[in-house]
Amino acid sequence: MKFQIYKRTFCYLCLLFVFILALNLKPTPIQGKHQEEVTVIALEVPVRVLQKGQFVKGLTKDDFELFENGIKQQITGFEVRSRSISVPKEILREKLEIRPKKRLFILIFNIFDYNDEVGKGIDYFFNNFFGPGDNIIIITEDKFLNIEIGKGLSKMISDLKETLKKYKFISNKTIFRSYQRLEREADWLLSLLTRGSRSDVSSHILNFYDRYIRCWEEYKSRYISPDTGLYQSLVNRLKQIEGEKWALCFLQRELFPKLKKEGKLSTVINNVVEGRRDIKSRLIQTKQWDLQRSLDYSETFPTELLKNLFMEANITFHLILLKSLKDIVSEDFELREVAQDYEDCFKQISLSTGGHTTFSNKVVEALEETSKTEDYYYLIVYSPKEDKPAKEVNIKVKVNRKGARIIHLKKFSTEKITPISIANFSSGQKAIKFSIVNYQRTKLEGKLSGAAQVKITLFNENSNKVYDEAKTLRLSNEETHISIPFQQLKPGNYFIIIQVVDKITNHIDVFSKQIKL
Repeated sequence: MKFQIYKRTFCYLCLLFVFILALNLKPTPIQGKHQEEVTVIALEVPVRVLQKGQFVKGLTKDDFELFENGIKQQITGFEVRSRSISVPKEILREKLEIRPKKRLFILIFNIFDYNDEVGKGIDYFFNNFFGPGDNIIIITEDKFLNIEIGKGLSKMISDLKETLKKYKFISNKTIFRSYQRLEREADWLLSLLTRGSRSDVSSHILNFYDRYIRCWEEYKSRYISPDTGLYQSLVNRLKQIEGEKWALCFLQRELFPKLKKEGKLSTVINNVVEGRRDIKSRLIQTKQWDLQRSLDYSETFPTELLKNLFMEANITFHLILLKSLKDIVSEDFELREVAQDYEDCFKQISLSTGGHTTFSNKVVEALEETSKTEDYYYLIVYSPKEDKPAKEVNIKVKVNRKGARIIHLKKFSTEKITPISIANFSSGQKAIKFSIVNYQRTKLEGKLSGAAQVKITLFNENSNKVYDEAKTLRLSNEETHISIPFQQLKPGNYFIIIQVVDKITNHIDVFSKQIKL
């Protein structure tokens, strides 16, 4: 099956929006047409000041100093901002215009499994927080979930729940298949060790730990390590949007099968190591240490990058921690929480953006508490002294308050680039169609040309993969149209994931949706 590509040039103003229909982005220049010529009039820097864990209020412009690349800047604008998700009902009844003009919600579901409490939380969010004029982005497993806003609230809630269930069913199916493979290998190794095999058991133990570590690394890469390219692309879009921006991250403590300390296999392996004390037994100990070190994830987690990204777009990041109730029955393995340091990284992001962190499986109560949390910050505005500021500037803010902790954006990108996007998706009659827009192009042999990797995966109603193909396409026009027929598939419901990666900028867009063919 081959991609069918149709290309033609349109004016950018005629394009539909990037990945959700209602974001109302301001038009931006076409790629390749003076996009790098950006005039920065003023830069806004949100600054949060804390003392003993509480916001310091009542500061004035004169209490602050701001430095760009070590040079003191004149503060040309100063505002005190206070916001919370909830709006008092009496205000809404008396003066509807007091409600925030624009609000954007980002729902991030980093959950191990979907359960009823998550469903109740979704109901509560849409019935109590989400209002007319609000916009929404939904992310899970580093992919955007595309739901249609215009079909009514109940339909939108239903679509989101069903899509989340589908995602978690597919991923859990993959995860537990890995668990089963590990357990089979553990059973085989235990049988080999207990029957007194004359073969080199040390080599078999080393091979087992190698496979164990590979399984963990694959799991970590797929379900724990955030796709920084996706979040960078997201923030580049959101920086252009005015109004309040909130992220609600549902983070379920990750589970992975660990060897039981008192299990048969661990006991036998430890006996082999203690009984032989040769070079290979020391290699086994080294592998055991390697596994433990790999489970410590905080050293490689991009905390600073993600923290800066959310601060750059002025997004308040609320964190709701959940506990998974999944379990496995095994003599040698137990599902244990892993990467708790990963959880701490998200706590830092929440603290730095004025968000709230709560740990509760009662998602509705957690949302109620979160909605009342005040994000209090000072918005400092300055105009760079240089006519053409650098693409990235270093910022330092000082405050006249002894013992206070200052949290602010330390690096700021002045470039305004609209990242690559998937647009105009449609499906039906055993085919899909979509467009790729906003990719970067450079001159090659006197012609503007870009390149993007396009990966399309299709699952049937039983969550079995029925199509999986990736290709790198050369993109010469401003907009590329792709059509793919699926004549060999039966009519019915499918789940599609489309990922595009701009090979010049490394920006990413991911589209996913339940469709009919």
